Amino acid sequence: MEYNSCHDCEYLLHTEDGKRFLYRNYYDSYWTPLVEQIGINRTPHCTRHTCISMLSEAGVQDTTIKKIVGHSGAMTLTEKVYTHLDMQVLVDAINKTLENEDSVTADTKSA
Repeated sequence: MEYNSCHDCEYLLHTEDGKRFLYRNYYDSYWTPLVEQIGINRTPHCTRHTCISMLSEAGVQDTTIKKIVGHSGAMTLTEKVYTHLDMQVLVDAINKTLENEDSVTADTKSA
């Protein structure tokens, strides 16, 4: 499995036309139908904890994790001002977690 993003977009997750999701738009149009379909009772915030844990377990740098999940307030001045991460770095970090997950799934199936 691999994640692909719009290379001309400044957001990792975005609308079909490359714009920033408004929380209400995302929640109503994407989140609610998905959780109802799979029968779970979770919020988008719950997935942030899982995402951060998976990125950390995959060895992704803290600065990249903060950028992906939008924790700019937790970034140091150096990270905010002098770190410029290309969108491809963020996409590669997400794909690294997916590769780890695929590896764990394959190991579980072969056991």
